Amino acid sequence: MGFTELTADPNLYVKNFELDGKPQQIILGVYVDDCLAAFSSHEAMAWYMERLGKRFPVNPNSTGEITMEKPGLVLSMEVKYDRAAGIVTLRQKGAIEALAAKVGVIGKPPRSLPITAATQLPKLKTAEVSQTEYLSIVGSCLHICQVSRPDCSYAIGVLCRHSATPGRQHLECAKNLVNYMYTTRELCIRYTRGVYGNDPQIFQRGSKVVARTSSEAMSIEERLVASVPEPAANSPDLYIDADYAGDTETRRSTSGLLIMMNGGPVVWSSRLQKLCAQSTAESEIYAVTDSLKEAISLRLLCEECGIRQPGIPMRIWEDNNAAICLGHGLRGSKASKHLVVRLRFLNEHVHDGTVEFARINTKDQRADLFTKALPSPAFLKFRDEMMHLP
Repeated sequence: MGFTELTADPNLYVKNFELDGKPQQIILGVYVDDCLAAFSSHEAMAWYMERLGKRFPVNPNSTGEITMEKPGLVLSMEVKYDRAAGIVTLRQKGAIEALAAKVGVIGKPPRSLPITAATQLPKLKTAEVSQTEYLSIVGSCLHICQVSRPDCSYAIGVLCRHSATPGRQHLECAKNLVNYMYTTRELCIRYTRGVYGNDPQIFQRGSKVVARTSSEAMSIEERLVASVPEPAANSPDLYIDADYAGDTETRRSTSGLLIMMNGGPVVWSSRLQKLCAQSTAESEIYAVTDSLKEAISLRLLCEECGIRQPGIPMRIWEDNNAAICLGHGLRGSKASKHLVVRLRFLNEHVHDGTVEFARINTKDQRADLFTKALPSPAFLKFRDEMMHLP
């Protein structure tokens, strides 16, 4: 049909064409034998469905337009779309309820946190419980967390570290995570269309709002002044953080990544770093360089889809001054010699304008939720900034 395969993601295809003298666009996602398409108009949808139906048998029961009244179920994810209001919501309420029934947590006292700071899971030499049962629960939670529940990413990351030798305490913690998911099963990710992509925000007095248009003129001194993100339509903001030596067994740090766009998270991860960092700044550099690959791919994807102007740096919100200076190549020492390859990779993309740094206060660093078990007030603050009730 003349679609173009995207470089950023080989499972995405785009077609720009004219129909009855009007410009149209179709963005098509393919997963095995499932297709999810975004159309610029109903006419473009009819054009596509007519040609697809001539070549392949199309099941009318699983095909149709997704609206708020008629949600679509895409790989266990409930999708609702209000074209007029420009709102898309994603959630997995049904999958969570099925998992909760299977695990047997329905009717138990509700949980308000996926994992608490007091939870200590020891590394066992032999398994105390069925590995199959444990992996079944953890695997189901992992899928849900990767699709629609970023607030549970750190908890599932911790549980995955004990997949080989789970104990009774680990199994109980996994069931508590399912209980929390069930308690908060109504939560959804919401994206909004508007002038800025987000609703207007009120910032505390003294917090400086960084203007994107003046980013080229910002000095390193200005970058080291804590500020808050300024919402902009179709412009991703990267929050990157690390918890230095947080794992008590290996003393490795945990990297947290969150990319927000148009009011909701589009990419997130919580990962135990593969190397043992020797300082806070070093752990932050490991987190940034690993996350930068994801950011470059997302930037290319947005530019190929035509929803973001090429040449605009993606902003990395970082709360460590030393990491910002190292990222800009302004600080070097013998202590950072072993980081030279990672720093060169980071410096190149900073100087080429692929990304840029901006400092954010730790209390506003949303990626902190992905690096450790936070106290309830901080956890709820960051969770409610990412997710919403329908």
